[in-house]
Amino acid sequence: MYLGIENIDHPVIASQDLDNTRAQFERLGFTVPPRGSHIEWGTGNLCIMFPDDYLEVRGIIDPERFTMHLDEHLEEHGEGLMGVAFGTSDVKASYAEALEHGINTGELRSLRRNFEHPEGWTQPAFELFAPDADDVEGLMHVVVIEHLTPELIRRPDFLDHPNGCVGINEMRGTIENVGRVADKMRRLLGDDAVFQKPDGLVLTVPSGQRIALDKAETAGLLSMTMRVEDLDRTERLLIDNDVAFVRDGKTMTVSASDACGTTLHFTEAGPG
Repeated sequence: MYLGIENIDHPVIASQDLDNTRAQFERLGFTVPPRGSHIEWGTGNLCIMFPDDYLEVRGIIDPERFTMHLDEHLEEHGEGLMGVAFGTSDVKASYAEALEHGINTGELRSLRRNFEHPEGWTQPAFELFAPDADDVEGLMHVVVIEHLTPELIRRPDFLDHPNGCVGINEMRGTIENVGRVADKMRRLLGDDAVFQKPDGLVLTVPSGQRIALDKAETAGLLSMTMRVEDLDRTERLLIDNDVAFVRDGKTMTVSASDACGTTLHFTEAGPG
């Protein structure tokens, strides 16, 4: 494991309105837990949980406080995927290795957030560091994270989704310069994780999850592939909830307009 990175812990989606995004994802058949709020910042999130990973939707809940530049991101890019968190079981070792490899990072931070359960708030704890944007070109924004209290966010009732979703297989996006991004990804993820093609890259982490980046005139993260237990069950739910989709064999696609600026693909196949 390069930098101790084990998996895609969670993609991050930027939202203009968390209440509206909650309604969108519940219509798509996801169980959306109560909102979380970052203690140190003016941002909040919805964390849609799966057994081994999750999806974070992040929005601004107090614009008078520091928003980790989310306001600037929304103004420039609008809603949609804005980055990815890679998971590790030893973030201190990952941080030390990142510094050895010459990756520019901020400090290693210990953070908590309020998780607004109806029966009372809890405060999940985690440690992370964030490589500079230039060192993670193509992925927009990256953190490497270790969860210290995973039991507080991965309750059994949060893992049961009416659409049968059980995890995240893949993220997809575009990059402008394949060779330059490949060099940066090798330093971040290791040579074995980076497969370079003339027209793009495929990044594979030890969990088998992938990030595919295709060459284009503009760069950005665009879509995700979600793994479901039964595609027919997912199809029935989308039909019942009047959600438009396209089914092509073993894959179903929902447009970005129905999922906070992110195209969603559903498949029964595992990652890799």
